Amino acid sequence: MHLYPVQIERQVDWTLGQQPIFFMTDFILVPIFIYIIYTYFKKYIKDKPDYYQEYFMKAWNVRLVGCILTALMYSFYYKGGDTVNFYHYALGLIRILFNEPSVLPSLLFNPKGFDSTRFLSETKYFLEGGLFLLDGTTAIVIWISFFLMLLFMGSFLLTSITFTLFAFYGCWLLFLVFYDMYPHLKKQMAIACLFIPSVFFWGTGLMKDPLCIGGLGMLTYNVYHLAFKKGNKLKFLSLSIIATFILFSIKVYIVLSFLPALAVWVFARYRANIKSPFLKTIATPMFVTIGAGAGVFLLTMMASYAQRYAFEELMRTAQDTQNWLVIASNQNEGSFYTLGDIDYSAMGLLKVAPKAINVSLFRPYIWEIRKPILLAASIEGMVTFFLTISLVYKSGFTGFLKLITSNPEVQFCLIFSIIFAFAVGFTCFNFGALARYKIPFMPFYYIALFILADAQKKSNSVKVTNKKM
Repeated sequence: MHLYPVQIERQVDWTLGQQPIFFMTDFILVPIFIYIIYTYFKKYIKDKPDYYQEYFMKAWNVRLVGCILTALMYSFYYKGGDTVNFYHYALGLIRILFNEPSVLPSLLFNPKGFDSTRFLSETKYFLEGGLFLLDGTTAIVIWISFFLMLLFMGSFLLTSITFTLFAFYGCWLLFLVFYDMYPHLKKQMAIACLFIPSVFFWGTGLMKDPLCIGGLGMLTYNVYHLAFKKGNKLKFLSLSIIATFILFSIKVYIVLSFLPALAVWVFARYRANIKSPFLKTIATPMFVTIGAGAGVFLLTMMASYAQRYAFEELMRTAQDTQNWLVIASNQNEGSFYTLGDIDYSAMGLLKVAPKAINVSLFRPYIWEIRKPILLAASIEGMVTFFLTISLVYKSGFTGFLKLITSNPEVQFCLIFSIIFAFAVGFTCFNFGALARYKIPFMPFYYIALFILADAQKKSNSVKVTNKKM
């Protein structure tokens, strides 16, 4: 077994199957790092409210276990994958730092420049000519990993745990937001924000997903305090901008899905506080008009900023991604799905939207599983389906819609969940990848279900009381 991951040779000819991600130093460094985290957390929550004592350490424990399990899974089950690629690219950057440090600035600030592309094409530091460094969203994860690995002596596990810490930070902030609004639903909010299995399993490790989960929680918390609570507004605004930048830099479609829902939430809560019926009446069309204009402006600016965000380019990219995933799944005996024949137009998207949303929320069905690792995703989908259908059945379809329209938080969570579920269901076409890609919306969907279930229970209690009277 290797002692230390960073080899100093100028040219390193390797393949994923030959390079390990665990080293002897991990047996020393990882326990020490975990002990430091536990010591700090215990001290941090010592004088905090009861719900910190009840959930904080439990939530961290399941994420730590999830982080270690995913690391083992990618190393021994998948024997590769994005997380391993990120790690080895970061190792490549460390080797460059030791051997050719003058190259690093151009790779960081101008990776597509002539000098950088020539260096990447000629070197053996990276797989596929440094292709991942040319993709801006992927390069961010690699560079973050690079700086962390310099601190952690090249340890994959320590870097993975640090990514997991940020995801945990975001999920805890999300829990604080909804606990603050619904303290009587403490247990339900803890389940939704902290203990959904797919989220604490797939939302860990050296991946894009933990950064996105952390960014989402960070953005929600700071917008909530910026818009509705007292405090340092400049601080909340600054952190909201940072969180938005993180999400935009890594997965821009999360921002496109989240900001409309966020805008509806802020408007709906402010509208609920308007006492004048006249102002309430005119507020809605004004908001819709302003929101539509802002949405068009946002998409136009994004299209001018990067052509790939124009509608036609998004559709072309989606089609190419789908074709590639289907081919890759067939080659690897993967669990792919289809949505039937797709018309890549605005009307075609509307027609296929229910199928895409359904696949994100409830599939794979138990009979669609081809690999044991998808069993957990299937069970989670069945639980989600049961909770959704039982709620609609108890409320009635009309009552269900009334419950939604009467609660700003439910509207916020469902709008984001539905938009995001469509986005990943429409572009993924592989159940294995879908289990990971859909985790950003899962806490929000469950939050909406729990709030609706509570509202439905209260509505039934009122009806029973009125009948008795």
